[in-house]
Parts: sequence; C-alpha cells; structure tokens
Amino acid sequence: MTATNTTAVNPWVNPTITGTSSNKTSKTSAAPEQILSEYSFAREGLVPCTIFAALGYGVHRHSGDAITNQDWIFSIGFLLYVFAANAIAFNGNQLQLNQWKQRNIRFQPMGQHSLGRGEFITEPSFLMYFAVSKVLGVLVPLVMMVAAPTEIATMLAPSLAVLLVQAVAEQSTVECHDVLRMAVPIAYSTYRLFGPLQVWAVASYDLYLDQAAGEEEEESSRSSRSSMYHVLNLGVAWANLLFGAYNLFGFLILRALPVYFDKDETPRVEMAYTLLPIPKKNNIKTI
Repeated sequence: MTATNTTAVNPWVNPTITGTSSNKTSKTSAAPEQILSEYSFAREGLVPCTIFAALGYGVHRHSGDAITNQDWIFSIGFLLYVFAANAIAFNGNQLQLNQWKQRNIRFQPMGQHSLGRGEFITEPSFLMYFAVSKVLGVLVPLVMMVAAPTEIATMLAPSLAVLLVQAVAEQSTVECHDVLRMAVPIAYSTYRLFGPLQVWAVASYDLYLDQAAGEEEEESSRSSRSSMYHVLNLGVAWANLLFGAYNLFGFLILRALPVYFDKDETPRVEMAYTLLPIPKKNNIKTI
C-alpha cells in the first residue's frame, strides 16, 4: 500500500510571500516599509508663526498711526483668501497630500518641497540671498525701531509689519496648493513694494533733506547722532526698495514661477545662474 503526500495550497496566501513545496513550506518575511512621520504645523510651523506674529504686534504697538487700516486689511484679508481658496477651489490640496502619503514621501516645506520645488534651497547663493533679505528687511528695521528717533521708527513700521505678516503667511500655507503658495510671496511683495516700501523710501529722503538743512543752523553731538540715524534710514529704505523690486520682478516671477510650469507644454529655459534670470547661451537656438 502506497501513501501519497499531498500539499494543500491555501488560496488566501500570497505565493510571493509564503513559498510552498511538496516536502517543505518556507516562509519569507517581507521587508518592513519605512514609515515616515507626517508634517505637522503644530509641531513645525506654529513656533515661527508665533514669533513673527509677536514681532508684528510689537511693531504695531510702536508705530502710532503709521500702519493704516488698508495695510491690515490686505495683510490679513489676503491670507484668509488663500485659506478659503485652498479649501474651496483645491479641496484642501488633498490630491497632492494623498499622493505624497501613498508614495511614503514626507512633506519637507524647508527642503525638497520648499518654494520653487526645492531647486533653490540647497544652493549657497540662494541661502546667502535669503539671509540678506532677512537681515535687511527684518533684523535691521527692528533694531532701528528700538534705537532710532520716533519719526524714523514710525516711518519704517508699515513696511516691516507687512513683511512680518508675509512671513506668517508663508509658514502657515506650506500645505496649500502650489498656485497659492507661489501667490503668497508675489502678492505681499507687490503690495509692499508699491505701498509701504515706496512711501518709506520717499519719506526717508525728504526727512534726510530736512535734517541736513537743520544741521546747518545747529551743530552738536546730539545733532550728529540724529544725523547718523537719518543717513542709515535713507540707506536701509532704498536698499529695501531695490532689493524688493528685484525679488519680485527678477527672482519670484522670472526664476521661481517658471519652475511650476509643465516642461512639455511650456519648455523651460535653463538658467546660467541661481538668482539671475540669464539663460545659458548654448541653450538659445535661433530659427
């Protein structure tokens, strides 16, 4: 009498994971998937937003009536518009967020998913550009608000306040659709350039002329120190104006914005420099 060994095959077992044979059943364990922690605004974005908001409140307290209702209406109103547009028009950007989650990609707003799709954040020239913008636009004006005469502090307050709200907006909208993320710096930069920043630059020049005329009548150490602040105010105001103009028309529109266009539908010109919108000569073809 001959006994026949039969191996029952379980139809619910994936043969690629559990191998079966007539004499021995071998099990191979699948490699565990790497689980990456998701981005959390409360953990990573709340602190910088709180700091910028506190600085903005301090600027408002020391500005008198220099910051107009129009400045606050735009600054806060545009941020609310971005949140509403992201929720209504783009369904909370769920398509993109779910795509990253399915691919086990951790959202890195200060890395590969930073503004410009991460093309600039690793470039030393951009990091220097970013640092200069913060020192020139935020740090120096903050020091001047504390140390400079009142007329200078109130003069620069509106531009500084809008810039601080922009910083809050950029931090709080990192999970919004790319269209809205790109719209934030462009909109705030445009308003600031043609509004508070332009007013500050022109007023600083007028104040400098008045101070220079007054020095001819009175010369003292106090007058000399005041004159130093007026010269500094003039230089910082116009430096911010020129930097803001280039940042808007040179970097944001000509360098960062084209990164989001479809390469096939809108062929992208390869640039020779990180910050300058100058194409490589070997990529320019004449027809």
